Amino acid sequence: METLPAFGVQLMRLAELRGVDVSSLASRAAVPEPVITAVLDGGEPDPSLLCRLAPALGLHASDLFVIAGQRVSDDLAPLDPAAASNLGSLSWSLTYLPRAVPELHQLVRSLPQQPRPQQPPARTPQYQQYPNSAGGPILRLLHNRNLNWLGSSKYLFGIGRRDVLSASTIGMIGRGTKTLTPDLLVGFAAFLDISSGHLSTLTGIDLAGDHSPAHPDAAEAAQLIWNARRLTAGQLQRVRDRAHAIRHERADELSPQLRCACPGRP
Repeated sequence: METLPAFGVQLMRLAELRGVDVSSLASRAAVPEPVITAVLDGGEPDPSLLCRLAPALGLHASDLFVIAGQRVSDDLAPLDPAAASNLGSLSWSLTYLPRAVPELHQLVRSLPQQPRPQQPPARTPQYQQYPNSAGGPILRLLHNRNLNWLGSSKYLFGIGRRDVLSASTIGMIGRGTKTLTPDLLVGFAAFLDISSGHLSTLTGIDLAGDHSPAHPDAAEAAQLIWNARRLTAGQLQRVRDRAHAIRHERADELSPQLRCACPGRP
């Protein structure tokens, strides 16, 4: 299992991917160049620096915290860990119903922001503590979208690829006991709202060659997943209920095999 380089190396690679040097990156992030140079030389980045660097690198701020191996602050983290199962369950509707993704995304965006529940900081479960190898940051980025192993496997099948990986296999990718192939990496990129080029840069996996095509609504689905991380479990249940109603309203758009999966339909 090959260990990934330190964050300073990753930062330089991400900057090069964007076509900027250290001076340009400092200018875009509005920070002194020596501050970035110190990180490139192995220094620990300050959280405020990560927040400034993220847009210059084309990344969400919380994702850069993940890449840097730092704890995502509460104001940037998913709102409600209990919402993970509801988010994963949306995958069926997003996969098989034409035009469902934009409608559900509009509903997600319309729901008001709720206050963050007051609770002690959660400790990362042992099974979600991944080594610093290619699959580790991918799994941590998935968890930053409030996606658990099962939800990730559903979206990988529906939006990223067309073969089925179990939830436990997703965990094996994070632990490095299953190889993260170029095709899998492209599949994850389809619903992570991060380009495959960024993921290739972070993991060192070469994406040369042909890959499975993504779902036509993958880009908007990725945005929906990202925006849904700010919702409570109750709000996401409302989105699930609407998705269920859409399946009945548009049952004629489903294939015969999938039509029978809708309760109450012949």
